[in-house]
Amino acid sequence: MRHILTAGAVLALVSAQTALAVEAERLVSPLLKNFVLGYSAANAAQSIREEVPRGESVERWTRMVTTQRFTGLAARSTPAAYARTIADQTPQACPGAKVSPVAGLTISGRAAARLQVDCPRTQGGVPESFLLLAVAGDSDMHVRQVAFRGAKTAADLAWAERYLGATVLCRPRDLQVSCC
Repeated sequence: MRHILTAGAVLALVSAQTALAVEAERLVSPLLKNFVLGYSAANAAQSIREEVPRGESVERWTRMVTTQRFTGLAARSTPAAYARTIADQTPQACPGAKVSPVAGLTISGRAAARLQVDCPRTQGGVPESFLLLAVAGDSDMHVRQVAFRGAKTAADLAWAERYLGATVLCRPRDLQVSCC
């Protein structure tokens, strides 16, 4: 009998956590097929989730999708300013990097910005590129990056652009199809 109660308690906890996740403001994108969670951490100030192709890790990867939330940042800054900060810091982190202009967008009726960075040689000696999407929530800044390590192709970039282009910001009780 105790096992049944414990299983029931676990099921109730999982249901409550799922309900809270649906009630929280969050970025939603198409399902990443053949990707697995490589790393996840959160505290009151921020959260991060890194997903990599099955068989890879956050240390050794060819593609990585990173999702971050910065509590309260959208109340103090804009997605364009956030993206410009990344662009401004890139030359120090990667000499010779090419940084696209910051593109202003609207995602789910909210201010957003997009940026692409191509680093010809990281500290590990290989090229890395990423496309970044920042979206202002009610008070939090939501950021998603699609990164490539090593050579990238036009098909890789097209995949990343489609993936980010299908990203929406879901707010509590949001009726967008992607949010339900």
